[in-house]
Amino acid sequence: MRHWMLKIAFAAVAILLQTSASFACTCGPTVSVLDEYERAQLVVIARVAAIQTFEQNQKETYGDDGRAQLVIEKVYKGDIRTGEALMFAQGSGSNCVWRFSDEMIGQKVLAYLNTPPAGDAWAVSTCNRSGNVKNKTEDLLYLDKMDEVRGKTRVSGRYVNGFYSGQITVAGKKIRIAGENQNYETTTDENGVFEIYDLPAGNYRLEPELQPGFVVDLDWLWFSGGANRDQSTDTAVVFTLKPHKHVSLQLAFKPKGQKWGVARPN
Repeated sequence: MRHWMLKIAFAAVAILLQTSASFACTCGPTVSVLDEYERAQLVVIARVAAIQTFEQNQKETYGDDGRAQLVIEKVYKGDIRTGEALMFAQGSGSNCVWRFSDEMIGQKVLAYLNTPPAGDAWAVSTCNRSGNVKNKTEDLLYLDKMDEVRGKTRVSGRYVNGFYSGQITVAGKKIRIAGENQNYETTTDENGVFEIYDLPAGNYRLEPELQPGFVVDLDWLWFSGGANRDQSTDTAVVFTLKPHKHVSLQLAFKPKGQKWGVARPN
């Protein structure tokens, strides 16, 4: 129970940091890139082009205080063309919708979207895998080569360098995955991201290379797929990989012996 209470609290903090609102929504468990792709109607990379602020009468009519215009730059899924401009609602923080700021103009967003009701603006959820392109390497590694890896199992994730920034190195870390009949190994890239495909379905132990003096922080282990927190330890994460499915792990760390870890995604 404590783990989910921590995750809910963290979600609230993350949204407060992203928005300037005083309230925060509550999100459920994250899903893998594959599952997010399959349940979205539109998956795109879009550039924030402009921010529109409503007058008071418009705020009362639309229920928010503006719109953001995003221009489609790449389409992974959906009936839409590059160069098309879409209008997006501005979130309040309490409604689980992104809020765009002037500082974001020119930035690119990977957005998993569902068609809004007729006449309404689009909305980017703070509860799915949408995010700034510079932080979405794990997603893009799959999406950019989807045609050649579709249907294969995938184990992926990243090292989180958050609260202990400067103390934890995320690049070039070895990831050992011990299976029932065979072991596998891969390495994190410069962003701390790793992925490996085509492992047989089954039970596994993922053993990340640890920074001296640090261990895995299970209180801040974010995962999608079949990870088993109860059987995991501060040196290895236990998970089950299903046929044709993905498991995604966000690995946070804390100093050895510290009871409560405080790690935030960067």
